[in-house]
Amino acid sequence: MSDLLTMESPAAYGVIGQVSVDPVARQAPGQIPVSGVQQWLLTLVRDLPKPDDHQFTADYCRAIADYCLENWLAASSVGLPSVSEAIAEFRQTMTVGSDLSAEQIDQLCHRTFSMQHDLPGWLCDTTERFLGIIKPWFPVWLSFTKWALGWCRQSLIETVVFLARDALPFFVAATALEQGMHLRLAHMSRTVRADSLAMNSILCQPAIALIDSGCYGTCINDLRQRRDDLIGPASSKELATLLYYSRNPQLFGYMNYVMCKDIVSNPNSIDLATEFIIYSGDLLEALPKPYQYHSQDRTMVEPSDILSFTVSIAALSHIRSIADASAFLDAAGPGDIHEQVRLQYRNYQLSRHRSELRNDFLFDEPAPQSPPVPGALAGLDFLEIPPQSHIFGTVSG
Repeated sequence: MSDLLTMESPAAYGVIGQVSVDPVARQAPGQIPVSGVQQWLLTLVRDLPKPDDHQFTADYCRAIADYCLENWLAASSVGLPSVSEAIAEFRQTMTVGSDLSAEQIDQLCHRTFSMQHDLPGWLCDTTERFLGIIKPWFPVWLSFTKWALGWCRQSLIETVVFLARDALPFFVAATALEQGMHLRLAHMSRTVRADSLAMNSILCQPAIALIDSGCYGTCINDLRQRRDDLIGPASSKELATLLYYSRNPQLFGYMNYVMCKDIVSNPNSIDLATEFIIYSGDLLEALPKPYQYHSQDRTMVEPSDILSFTVSIAALSHIRSIADASAFLDAAGPGDIHEQVRLQYRNYQLSRHRSELRNDFLFDEPAPQSPPVPGALAGLDFLEIPPQSHIFGTVSG
């Protein structure tokens, strides 16, 4: 059964423990305790209308929009916006998230926004366009989730921690795939670190795997250092770090290794292959989120803007459905995974030369690089970070 990492203070993004709460319980209109996020979110994802219940695609897309509108109103403290207000709120959400540049946000909006003037119709069409662009990545995200769970199982790691909010697709897929492990959702931020007392429970576990979208690994590095303070540096090898992609050569990146074949086979395309890896990570991190942390009280969350809420719930529900359907299948082999990714990579290559093909991507190229502040990655040791060290072994001397 999955667990939820909750919070006890504004500075703490991760109190650990099993919870049983009312999913809509909140202290003020529009606010939901972090302790209730898991149940609230998984219930929304589970109950989203299913395609089999609708004869026509248009009817199904409208049912999704209506469902999300109803649940957003139930969890929100404000009324429904107009289309122009919804557009402005979505742009503001994406800007505050700082995952994309202003140009990328413009491209995303241009390629997905509907021309409808009524909110339900606009929401329906825009969500359908969003899903049409990101759906080809669902099997890749599922492959990473299956691989990560399989690696943890083989390595006798029972506690698997998913860092919210970027790792939500992996967490939702994992809840449909895995019944034996302890799956936990950790609420963390790049700017607010978890309180040490709040994290003691999880960090003292004998063996842990941390799963996140990736990039440099600053949040994960913070948790590693806290674990070292609690039970000693010798425990580092029992704290695995599994990232979907990585800009840090000290940390494992799933997409980096999937793309190795293309990098090795054609040295002339290394730069483009690397760009594509980073694009794949930006796409995941820029995926609209269903909730945001309350600006004044980090122990509470509130629904994101109506478009972010709708797109994310629809996407997470699709991912869970795929995971449910594939639960009885073996994980895809390296060749299968590479082919799934290579199809997207080939389209990405073609879009460099054909502008009309760029509409198949949310934005044209990766976000500008933002290296972590000096010292943020101090203490990371290449030889002490599985599965990186498991793949390459260790160097004597």
